[in-house]
Amino acid sequence: MLSERSIIASYFRYFEAYSYKQAKKIGLMSEKNLEIFKQRHLQYPCEVLRNWASTQTVVGNHENYVSIRERLNLKNKVIYFYGGNIGHAQDMANLMRLAKRMQCYPDAHFLFIGQGDEVELINTLAVQWKLTNYSYLPSVGQSEFKLILTDVDVGLFSLSARHTAHNFPGKLLGYMVEALPILGSVNYGNDLQCIVNGNNAGYIHVNGEDDNLFSSAEMLYANEMLRREIGSNAKKLLVEQFSVSSAACQITKVLEE
Repeated sequence: MLSERSIIASYFRYFEAYSYKQAKKIGLMSEKNLEIFKQRHLQYPCEVLRNWASTQTVVGNHENYVSIRERLNLKNKVIYFYGGNIGHAQDMANLMRLAKRMQCYPDAHFLFIGQGDEVELINTLAVQWKLTNYSYLPSVGQSEFKLILTDVDVGLFSLSARHTAHNFPGKLLGYMVEALPILGSVNYGNDLQCIVNGNNAGYIHVNGEDDNLFSSAEMLYANEMLRREIGSNAKKLLVEQFSVSSAACQITKVLEE
């Protein structure tokens, strides 16, 4: 949208460099991002600093909250849940294709909650494909969102194949807090795939590998013990690499240098 040589780009590059100079060390969220940053900015000290989240699960009674399973009559369903931005960056048609193929399993249900410029698209596809295993709800508050996570079985996400960055969607941390197995798609080369798959915390495929995504969804549907095992690994990964305490320890070491 902006030419690299434009005045606006130069303006932002100036303040980008100014900001970097103020830092004792710059944190990048993954190894691939670190690699890209070093190629462009060799002069700045930098290292991998993961995103972080509290590891505390939702506990206790919550007055006035009615289970999403009761509200949507999903009592005995295996719920594949997507929560967050529903837009072009996510390529939501990717997940809708998965929901369409999973219609052969009567107890599989796809629940999407959020807002964005592809809400109309997913609802249109649901009607066009006559999906009976799909529900959409608009965005909810953070406290209710956390409670909904305790009611679902699999955490879904999708990144557009057109991405060139290697981001770690914040929604995954919420899934990991509640020990949900992760299922999703990323752009080619995204090292999130290695992090999650390598720690047996979920199944991540390159966007466009529809058959592989479907096979993984089938495995999670058929085996509750597998869902629990992979979900437990996701929580372990959160504690070891994405917790507030692990990030605090890393930042403290930098400050002490």
